[in-house]
Amino acid sequence: MKQIRIVFFLFPKTHLLDLSGPAQVFYEANQISGQQHFQIVFAGADGTIRTEQGPVFTHITCPDELALEKGDFVCVPGFDFLSFTKGELDEAICNQKAWFRQQHKKGVCIGSICSGALALARMGLLDQVQCTTHWKCLHYAQSNFPKARFLNNRLYVMDKEIFTSAGMTAGIDMALALVDKWCSPLLAAKVAQEMVINVRRAETKDQQNIFLDFDNHFNAEVYRAQEILANRLDARFTVGDLAKMMNLSVRHLARLFKRHTGHTIQAYRDRLRLQHGEQLLLNTEMFVKEIAVACGYESSRQFVRLWKKEKGMGPEGWRRGLTAHYSQSPPHPPSSPVS
Repeated sequence: MKQIRIVFFLFPKTHLLDLSGPAQVFYEANQISGQQHFQIVFAGADGTIRTEQGPVFTHITCPDELALEKGDFVCVPGFDFLSFTKGELDEAICNQKAWFRQQHKKGVCIGSICSGALALARMGLLDQVQCTTHWKCLHYAQSNFPKARFLNNRLYVMDKEIFTSAGMTAGIDMALALVDKWCSPLLAAKVAQEMVINVRRAETKDQQNIFLDFDNHFNAEVYRAQEILANRLDARFTVGDLAKMMNLSVRHLARLFKRHTGHTIQAYRDRLRLQHGEQLLLNTEMFVKEIAVACGYESSRQFVRLWKKEKGMGPEGWRRGLTAHYSQSPPHPPSSPVS
């Protein structure tokens, strides 16, 4: 995996939590994996940035010193909303507009935490892009940036390689989702556990994640079994192989796994595979037969049967329905005026 540079671009009056929470996620991902998946950089137009809470960042990187590549990530943490509405940040934001647009044009991912989305909207980067921001900023954002598709009731949104999150701690949720996307769901689960995040929140409230099962127990042997299963979806890897790797009998491992997760090993494995299939349906143009193989099934019929049981429809119908949903411009329901 290519090392991804994570650039936190700081504007004046940046909020500390918007910056520190997501930065900690990427730091922990490096520490836990033992690999430098991410290079964390703090950048800004000025060498010194005073945060809204008082601490000052000095000797931060000038954007012209960065030679970013496709797949790197530039993220704008939130800043004081009132100062933005008064126009106090306009000059700083407009001065960086050309640089941000240049980065996105060459394939660098762009993101924001909380009110940071307003900076991206001011630059025109959110035009015709589904996005979100802190609930307190939503009415202002929808009124002042009508070309952007600001969504209500979303923790984070990923659209057209632009990733935006709602207020403060939602930046942690989005960062975990990016570790999931760029590395593995398993590593994201480990980071969440290390940071004592009891529940990883998905972007919408009705979504669930099989890897939340890591939060439900602390049995080392079952944890290791889950780790192995997550990395061995292929059909030829059997439960017997798993037990052998762990120096346990199949019967003992099966009982241990069921006791601590509430699932049989096969049921858990099917859920892993279906979740992997969901990501492939969402993010690739692979055929269902190809996805079935990638998920570890020897035949697409088995994959389709399990998918229908889980989702109530076939994978192709599910994909078409989701594509149609996201291709429509979301409504902008009225919300309370910003105080």
